[in-house]
Amino acid sequence: MRVEYTELMEKLGTGHILSPYETRPWFHYEEDLGITCSAEVRIGPGIADVEAEIQFLHDETDTRYDDDADFGMPEQIFFMRFLPSRDGIWSPSFLYVKGESYTSTIHNWEGRGTEFFLQFISALQMSELPDIDELIEEHLTDKSRGGRGGRRGRVGKKGLKVEQKPAGMGMSMKN
Repeated sequence: MRVEYTELMEKLGTGHILSPYETRPWFHYEEDLGITCSAEVRIGPGIADVEAEIQFLHDETDTRYDDDADFGMPEQIFFMRFLPSRDGIWSPSFLYVKGESYTSTIHNWEGRGTEFFLQFISALQMSELPDIDELIEEHLTDKSRGGRGGRRGRVGKKGLKVEQKPAGMGMSMKN
């Protein structure tokens, strides 16, 4: 994925062109789970780099953790960095989701990473906390094997059956 700066901002859902040092944040608190989610796109000085990040912050009401859990420490869910080339075209340099690198490990990792981020922030804007594992399955899992996609085995309908009609009028069945 190689795009101009304005298209990159569109793919990341910022809503406008960000200036140096500017950040476009999104937040959501899921009270039932005790999770504060923050997502942001930030621009480095001189528009030298662009970073997209998603973090979870768990509070004491998050019952999925034991009593020894270190609450208040952010959990990085998504991190993607973009750099410009000399001709002003931007491309991703790496992608990490839940601590795992997806850089060059799946087909179209660049586009699929930005789609993951865009779908995530779209959910936050509707006051929903999306299921991360579901998003990973949908956007970051290669479903093809050896270049083959879809179902294996025979494709299409069953073979056609040709009906044998008895000889019609004026036709005889001679041996």
